[in-house]
Amino acid sequence: MSQRGRIMLKYLRLNYIYQNNFLEVMPLGSVRKGMLEMFLAYCMWGILPIYWKALEHVDSVEILCHRVIWSMVATCLAVTTLKKWESISDFIRDDFKGFVSLVISGFIITLNWGLYIWAVNHGKVLETSLGYFINPLITMLFGMMFFHEKLRRVQLAALLLVVMSVLIEFVTMGMIPLVSLGLAVTFGFYGVVKKGVHIDSISGLFIETLAVSPFALYWLYRLQSRGAASFPYDTFTTLLLITTGIITTIPLILFAMSFKHITLTTAGFIQYTSPMITFFLGTFVYKETLPPSRLISFCFIWAAIAIYVADSIRHTQE
Repeated sequence: MSQRGRIMLKYLRLNYIYQNNFLEVMPLGSVRKGMLEMFLAYCMWGILPIYWKALEHVDSVEILCHRVIWSMVATCLAVTTLKKWESISDFIRDDFKGFVSLVISGFIITLNWGLYIWAVNHGKVLETSLGYFINPLITMLFGMMFFHEKLRRVQLAALLLVVMSVLIEFVTMGMIPLVSLGLAVTFGFYGVVKKGVHIDSISGLFIETLAVSPFALYWLYRLQSRGAASFPYDTFTTLLLITTGIITTIPLILFAMSFKHITLTTAGFIQYTSPMITFFLGTFVYKETLPPSRLISFCFIWAAIAIYVADSIRHTQE
């Protein structure tokens, strides 16, 4: 798009999306609304450690089971309110392969949720932050591995910095940051499995959690029958467990709404709000140890992100 065209759009108070040779023009107010919605979604995801810490007296697997079940209930209510039952029925009938993909992705995201809850409640908030900083770069790697997407040299350089950050952790601390890599890899595989599945986010999450819910219910039953469950809970704990469905669903709705109004490049910037909030929580609120070696690892990751984002902006403008 020419510079003159960009100036004209700004004069008319319009924003534009130009990618894959397609131009879409929209009012700036709509763009700001989309940015705010996405920012709120990532802020809610960023402060989740506070929520899980309030439940740390409950076993992590037990919390996970409740999150799956109550997320299923919350998304069921959302699907009913938004009148999406017919579209879900059509999706299952017309795209059974996509339905199976959602069932598989449901178990993958459950693993991701479980690892995250366990890590937060075992003093590893900084490792979760590192994992979600790495995640977009791991997703880029999976695009190359599974979909034969070609990476530019700058993107390869960003991936090399990620590898170096992991090596620094291994050499200086004698261990691989398994929590960070686990979160990034499971979420990356989640994206791989869902690629090509054409269904809205709320309906998709409903199918995913519906598939896992029977297993979650069975596990809660087993914990209770063995006397290993924290049930009965006090009123505050019960309320927190029930609202895990709400705190899972609301950010997802905001995220889905925001994508109608903003570019992928803008989304790429805003997505780092969440791990940055988590980083500050782990460092300044929960006072987790941040040795020099881990700080260096973070610096390598931040450098990789800067390269990745700058290259994305340049490539989009071209």
